Formats: sequence, C-alpha cells, structure tokens
Amino acid sequence: MSDSGTLGLRMIAREDKWMSEVRLNVTATVPQPHFQLPHQLQELQPVTVTCFLNYFCSEYPVSLHWFLDGQEVSPDQVKNLVYKSPQKISTESQFTFNPSWTHHGKELACCVWDSENRQLSEKIVQLDVRHTPKVTIGAIHPLEVKEGKSVTLKCLVQSSNPEIQGGFLWFKDEVNQLYLDENLILSNVHWQQTGNYQCAAMNEIGQGKSEAVHLQVLYSPKLSKVQPSEFIVLENNTVELYCTTKAYPPPTNYTWYRDEKQILGETNEKLKFQKVNRQQTGQYTCLAENSEGWGEVSEKSRLDVQYPPARVLVTIISQTPIQEGDSVTLACSYEKSHPPVNSYLWRSPRSKKVNSNIFNISKVSWNTEPITCWACNIKCSPSTPLNLDVQYAPRDVKIIPVTPKSAIRSGDHVQLQCDFGSSHPKNVNYSWTLNGKHFHEGKYLNWNSISPEDSGLYTCIVTNSIGRSHSQGWDLNILYPPRHLQVSINPSDMVMEKTSVVLTCEADANPAIDLYTWFDWRGQKINYYGQKLTLWPVMTYQSGAYWCQGTNKLGTGQSLPAMLTVYYSPETIGKRIALGLGVCLAIFLLALLVFQYVRCWKKIREQDFQERPSRQASFFIRNKRMRKPPSTAAAQSSGYYNPAAEERIDYSTLQFPLPSSSYLETSPVNIQPEDQSVTYAVVKKPSKSDYENVTPQSPPEEEGLHYSELIQFGNGGRLTPQEGVEYVTLKH
Repeated sequence: MSDSGTLGLRMIAREDKWMSEVRLNVTATVPQPHFQLPHQLQELQPVTVTCFLNYFCSEYPVSLHWFLDGQEVSPDQVKNLVYKSPQKISTESQFTFNPSWTHHGKELACCVWDSENRQLSEKIVQLDVRHTPKVTIGAIHPLEVKEGKSVTLKCLVQSSNPEIQGGFLWFKDEVNQLYLDENLILSNVHWQQTGNYQCAAMNEIGQGKSEAVHLQVLYSPKLSKVQPSEFIVLENNTVELYCTTKAYPPPTNYTWYRDEKQILGETNEKLKFQKVNRQQTGQYTCLAENSEGWGEVSEKSRLDVQYPPARVLVTIISQTPIQEGDSVTLACSYEKSHPPVNSYLWRSPRSKKVNSNIFNISKVSWNTEPITCWACNIKCSPSTPLNLDVQYAPRDVKIIPVTPKSAIRSGDHVQLQCDFGSSHPKNVNYSWTLNGKHFHEGKYLNWNSISPEDSGLYTCIVTNSIGRSHSQGWDLNILYPPRHLQVSINPSDMVMEKTSVVLTCEADANPAIDLYTWFDWRGQKINYYGQKLTLWPVMTYQSGAYWCQGTNKLGTGQSLPAMLTVYYSPETIGKRIALGLGVCLAIFLLALLVFQYVRCWKKIREQDFQERPSRQASFFIRNKRMRKPPSTAAAQSSGYYNPAAEERIDYSTLQFPLPSSSYLETSPVNIQPEDQSVTYAVVKKPSKSDYENVTPQSPPEEEGLHYSELIQFGNGGRLTPQEGVEYVTLKH
C-alpha cells in the first residue's frame, strides 16, 4: 500500500520535455465495482444495468454476479464482457430486465467473486422504479347491502412513484361516477346501484386503476314479465312460458294467472304445457317472491292456440292398376281446419306450395314413394301416405357368390346365386348366360371342382310378367398357381456371339407371377428375377439349356429347359484359325531349333571328351556305396578318402589352365538348393606337375556318388598362397 501515490513518466527530446502523471491507488481489499444505471427506471420498460471493474488478470480471474432482492439473477439474463486493450482494461457484466413496481425500493447488488466462488467485494444500489399508482378498494361495510341502506367504499394506495396528483376517480361498470374523494359513500342505496366498482389515481407516469369489486344490493322482484309476450301455437304442441324478473336474491316462489285466475299447483319460474289444447288460450301473468318480499304482478302475455287441418286424405282419380311409366292423377281433401286451408304441398313438406288440391304424375317410376298431401294453414297437416302399387320388371338383379365367400381357387366347390332387389309382381324366372350365350336355367350355378377353364363373364337374367332385367356381368375370377410355363427365345434359339438375346418366361397364372427365378444348364440359379432375361453381349460359353420358375401366392411352376446355341462370329473364327496356324508354326520352329541344338551339343561333347585328358577332370556316377581307401599296391595312385562321404555327396571340378595361365580356376557347378552337403575344391596346378583322372580298382560303389582321383606325374613345388584362392592337399 506504500506504493500508492503519483507516478510520472518524463520524456526529453533535445530542448523539449514532457511529463505525464498517473495516480496509483493500492488498496488492502478488492475495490467495489462500479454501476452504470439509467437516469430513470420505469415499470415494464426494459432496462440494462452495467456493473464493471477496471481490472483483468488471466492468472487471477474474477467474475461478476448479480443479486436482486437477495436472489441471484439467472445467467440467461446476464451478459459478461472482458476488455483487454491499451485503451481499456475492464471486466464487465450487463443485466437486462423489465422492472415492475414491486422492484421499487429493492436492493440490486453486484458482487465480485474469485475463481473459487469467494466474494471479494460488492456494490449495492436501491432501485427507484417509477410507476403508476397501485390502488385497491376496501369496504367499510359488507359488499351485500339491503336496498335503502348505506355503504362506504375506500380507495387504498399501495404504492405510487412519484406521489399521486389530484383526487381519486370512481367507476361503476367501467362508467365514471364523477366522485373525486378517497371514500365513495352510497346512502340509501337502490337496486340499480348493484355493479362492479373501481377506483383510480393519477401521477406523472399515468393512471392506476384497482381491481373491480362487486357491490350487491338486496331487493325484492322488479320489472316482472311473461315471455314470450305473445305466443301462437298449434294444438298438441309443447308450450313454455317464462316469468322473468330482476331480483336479488333470486325468486324462490312464483304464482301464475290465466285471465286473472290463479293456476293452482304452478309455482315455478316456467309454466309448461306438454300438449296444449285450444281451451288453454288466454291472458297470462305472474308474480315473483324472494327473501326481500313480493314483487309486482307482471305484464300480460297472450297465448293463442290453433290447430291444423284434420283428416287429410289422398285419392287416385286415374285408372288402376298402375304400371311403370303410366300417367297418374291424385286429389287431396280434408275434414276441418282452423284457420282455413290456404295451400297444399305434395310428396314432401319441402316441395313448392300450390293452390290446387289436384296433382298429376306424367310418368310414374317403378320406385315411386308413397304419395302424401299436406293441407296448410298456420301449419301443414299430412295425409296418410298413399302407395300407388306400381308394377315393374325385376330391379337390382345381381350375382352373389354363396361359396366360397373369399377368393375362388382352382379346385374349389363354387356356388353362385342369382338375386334381385325387388319385383312386382314377385313371381319370377331365372336364367344364366356365359360370355353372352345361354348357359343355364335356375337360380343357382354349381361347380364341384372349378377349373381355370370355367372362367368367363356370367350374367343372370330375372323375368316376370312385366319384363326382364339383367345383372351386371360378373367376371368369374379363378385363382391358380403358375402353369404351362415355357421359355421363349428372341430372336431365335441359335444366335451369333456378341449379339443380344432375350429369354422370356411365359406362363399362365392368377394372380400374376410376382417372382421369376432363372436357372442355367448347370442347374445354378441366375441372379436375376424378372420375366425377361437379357443376355448381352451373349458369348459361346453361355450356350446351354435354360429354364425358369414362376411363383405367385398360390404356388410355384417350372418350365421345361429351352436350348440356346451361341455360334462363333466370322471374326472369331478367323482369329482362332490364325491363332491355330501360328501355334503350329511356332511348335514346328521350336522343334527344329531343339533338333539343331541337340546336334550341336553332341558335336561339342564329342570334341570335349577327346580333349578332356589334358584339360579337365571327369565325374563319375557310382552306386550308392561308401568310398574305401585306395589300395596300397597302387603306389602312384593317390586316392583321398573322406569319411563324411557316407552321409553326403562331394563334387569336385578341376580346370586345367591354358598355357598362358599359371593356376586353375573354378567353374560353377549347378546343385540343388536343398543339398546342404556340397564340398567345393579349387586346385592350383604347379607348372611341373601333371594330373590325370582314373577310376580306382575297388569294389562296386554306391550309385549316386561322384568320385575323382588324381595321379601326379613328376615332382612339383607348392606355390605361394594367393589371396582369394582356396586349396586342398592331395597326398599319394
């Protein structure tokens, strides 16, 4: 803290000097953050409050947290910022909210926390939220008061910032009552003062209005009426009359009068006649009563009971019996009516009204409904429906499958029935046609075991004395598994290679085949499941028999094999002939070359054997027998015995040099890789020595062993060893 004070920086450039000072303040505790509040806060207007601390250190981070009225603010309402630049170093937090009047006077705190959530410092401000007056109504007396009593309502101010200006306003059912006092005093209240009351107060922000309170005045029934005021009703209809009145509490008892005579037993609000009659016509009044007393007798209401025409009758004037298409004349009559009949309706009450009671039908239909006549005054009265009894040919002829009820399959027992909707007269005959030709007489068709050949379009005919009617054609759809499968080949069963050939699996099935399977001449399934198998480009190796299978939901059928022959194209035939001739010529030339090579090799071998004693050692194949030491009788014969010869084969090559050479050189020996017991020898021949290969006189040797013996002529000295030369010692 002793470092607190003024710090300065002086800059000197030649004759000029500059001095800049900064105040350093070192405190013992973390300083309080700073607040940035709008000049004024007003309810329901969004506001953003900023809390900042002129500090940032990545090695010692701090965070800012908000608390409103002791409750921490949700992070969703807070936006945190960090500034790190030469112009500004700061840690900031912005809190955006909509202040309400309940926030007025509450504390808003901004706290500085370290990384371990320990509070380092805080800054608290008290919110000053400007809002309209918040008022409520308090009643000095209960809000239910009897008519003629007094009641006082008081307007209470809960909060106002700034203070209210002027007086108070009072409203009844949203209408200003022009009372400016804090208290609303209602003396000698009457029933019309019942309603919802509100008070309001004003300040600089605006007007605040209280919630409505309901003032209920208790009073006896007023303004009683009978509804409807005039009622015209037809006899035997239901009539309901209501006694309406204004009263609180609601009336508990009613008295009804007809022509000023009390109707005994009727004490409810509703007077109901289940079936009114003409004797109940008259003037009706009512009287209501509640806990506050009796009201006044209501105004009069007239009930006028009328009745429609009675015993209405329809008669046929034209000739009978009636057949479909004839003209018919009808007449309508009635016995009595009040008021008199003024119009008629025919067929239905929705038809057009006419003044005549005569009705003509030019062409009567077979299904003409019974004819009804309505004779009308205030209401229309119907006659008893008249059935014209029209005769007609059978109608709605149809074919009904009796068995089976579901889909028909090949082999099923099938029965079809010929039926019709109606016929007049009802005596009928039945017949059947198949594809337009007469097929059968009778009501039923039966098949013990139906087959696909029975499919066709069947028609049923029903005949009576008026005429005949046909059913719609009924397609007898028989389901059966695939059959008669065969493979057709297009363009033909013999095609040239590299062309296109289409194999089609043809079949008869119902329902249609939904899966095709193809097989080749080897019986292997082809990975294709369509009806048409296309081979393109087809090759000769694809020649052979092909067959197919077809499957629907009823089963699987299989075709006979169809032979496809693919022959070579002229281009391929030419290429194969040329290739054959080329191969033959190559074989001939190769044979000739081998023959010449053998002849040359034999000549070389003959010459080589003639020159071998003076130039090269020989190798001999013997029977597979252990090499024994040479006989001591041959003094000049030096045979080298190698005991390891029992288990291995030794190879040795001696190359005598030409006259210009001073020593022997090795020549390669071709051996098999698996022979691991080969011994190689390199011999240096002295200038005065001579060697000769001989066959030792010894017992028969093992087959497969190579032996080499050297006989030295003359005496020779050993040469000086040379680097890179391997030597063996030969003794004799």
